[in-house]
Amino acid sequence: MASDNASTMTETVVGIRTFVDPAIPGFSAIIKQRNATDNDSCFLTSRYSDFIVNEVDQDNETVRLTSYDLPVPDPEGIRLREEHLQAKEDAEQANREMGDEAKLAELSTVLDNDEETMTQIKKMLDSYGNDVEFVNLKPQDDKAKRTMIHKVVKERFNGRMVSETADGTMRLRMHKKKDDFDRRGKVKYDAWKDLGGEFCRFCLFKENRETMEAINHLTSTLRVPGKVFTFAGTKDRRGITSQWVTAHKVKAERLLTLNKGLRNMSLGNFSYVTKSLKLGDLNGNRFMITLRNVQVDSEETLNRSMTSLRDKGFINYFGMQRFGTGSVGTHEVGGAILRSEWEAAVELIMKPRLGEGPDLEKARKHWAEHKDAKEAIKLFPKRWVAEYQILWSFQKAGHQRQPFEALNNVPRNLRLMYVHAYQSYIWNHMVTERIALYGSDKPVVGDLVAIDKNALEAGDENMEESSDNRGSSSKSDSHVRAKVLTEEDVDQYTIYDVILPLPGFDVIYPSHAIGDKYKELMAKDGLDPHSMKRGNKDYSLSGSYRSFLSKPENVEWEIVRYDQADIPLTLTDQERMEGKPRPEAVPNGKYLALILNLTLKSSQYATMAIREVCKQDTSAGFQATLNTVESSSKSNSTGASPAETPAETPGETPGETPSEMSVDGEGEESGAGKRGIEQVEGAAPGPESKASKDE
Repeated sequence: MASDNASTMTETVVGIRTFVDPAIPGFSAIIKQRNATDNDSCFLTSRYSDFIVNEVDQDNETVRLTSYDLPVPDPEGIRLREEHLQAKEDAEQANREMGDEAKLAELSTVLDNDEETMTQIKKMLDSYGNDVEFVNLKPQDDKAKRTMIHKVVKERFNGRMVSETADGTMRLRMHKKKDDFDRRGKVKYDAWKDLGGEFCRFCLFKENRETMEAINHLTSTLRVPGKVFTFAGTKDRRGITSQWVTAHKVKAERLLTLNKGLRNMSLGNFSYVTKSLKLGDLNGNRFMITLRNVQVDSEETLNRSMTSLRDKGFINYFGMQRFGTGSVGTHEVGGAILRSEWEAAVELIMKPRLGEGPDLEKARKHWAEHKDAKEAIKLFPKRWVAEYQILWSFQKAGHQRQPFEALNNVPRNLRLMYVHAYQSYIWNHMVTERIALYGSDKPVVGDLVAIDKNALEAGDENMEESSDNRGSSSKSDSHVRAKVLTEEDVDQYTIYDVILPLPGFDVIYPSHAIGDKYKELMAKDGLDPHSMKRGNKDYSLSGSYRSFLSKPENVEWEIVRYDQADIPLTLTDQERMEGKPRPEAVPNGKYLALILNLTLKSSQYATMAIREVCKQDTSAGFQATLNTVESSSKSNSTGASPAETPAETPGETPGETPSEMSVDGEGEESGAGKRGIEQVEGAAPGPESKASKDE
């Protein structure tokens, strides 16, 4: 499982090794065109419009910013409110026109014509409570009768006399000023019902901002608690995204006024709804991805690649974001945790690694050399939550350091991220082995399929929004059950029905050779797929299932030519709303671009779809070697640039790759070296990567 002392994580290490259709040649391209003006020296700035993500809600509607109009109140709500007010006014008018004798006669009727009680009531009313302070009523067992008495007193003697229960006895007394502030029994008018609900739903349109960053800005500006805002899924920073957000009891007018002061974000498409959003309340995301400066042997190759993606799909690998970018993978930490090697897990989290920037390198080095928690914690930024919390625990404990306690001080969702990364690591390797042994075109005897495919799809959605945002053992999908294919039923299924388990105590494993492969691979890490229960319930993994192959939905593409390297090639929601014309292609332009449109479920990684199209390693280490290619391409107008596609849009977590990726490669040697995708023994190999002639 170790990363062989590499400076960064590679696809090979985490099991990403092959393709659905490796016979189609790969090609180089730039994802997210960069300029050289970003303040972050690690990346070049981007035309974020090269990577546009629109949420797909549970009604299967693509969320887009199309309007800043305020919502019109619910007509039915207004009608009911007006009827209620009119009925109330009519009742009050009737009461005013009714004489005191008639009112007392009605009260006497509900009091069973009790003359003694009525005499006391009249005396109290005539003396304004001076002669008689209150009148106790006879015990009444009939609840309906008691309710009627309260109703008559309230309607006929409002502002003069009140009914109440004191020490178990119902009584009448004169109205007091304090009674005006008593809301008991009074129906409170709910203005939110007239609007349509107490949650204002709006489209959050943002550029180069993470979802939580945007939400935190809204809560700070409005000075409301963070729980006021909820959303279905987090969206990545490096791109332009649109998604639904709900705000509890915040008026649309108030939200709209924020737009004039917002930077790189807008709020629109306001409406009122009765329920708030929660994580997982989405069907997926619609991507529009622009691949620029495509270097390919022919446009026919691009069409073949996209047709294959549309018709055959891609291997549903967990993307590189799952495992981190440095020499220490999140899955390695997870393996140590599952072995109960607490000290090793802590050391892996704190271990120095390359490529994190000088400040973080200095902090890790200081800890490695001195083990001085008090000084090291001053060097670690608080945003590095796991490291900071471990040091805080060590500092608090003094010399009595307990790695287990320090690890438990790390937020639960981050701890689960590590063990889930290990499950994903095993799953990726098993998919590759499955293709190596049996291909990727049809099911075979011994494969697994879900008994209820709908339950599997629901589990996939919930899995991506569980405690680590891409969890693999959440309770929500524990009801998914699988069966082993036999000679009798194997022909009833397709390759898209085949699933593989993420290791756990509540899953079954394939009955063919892959079942043994699980045991062989996990045994190298000192673990057993059939023994996944732990004393600590957080690390007692039930497991789940994941589809072997994924097919994007509504796949469309366009091949365009253009002359200026940084000219926009697509329109954002905001630009469409503003009526901006679509950029015109240049028929004989200097550059070639491929614009992809596809919809993915929230459990699927866009990086893996793009990888299938371009046949290119997506690891950060490989992409870093392409920096020199990008520099030279600015003068030569060819080559690929370091960029990175955020795979799935649920948010970044510590240790994830940055959200840029470049896709390069067709031919034998790239300007940055040989293609990083290793062959799988027995599997169909991908094409070798060649440098373009101009590189």
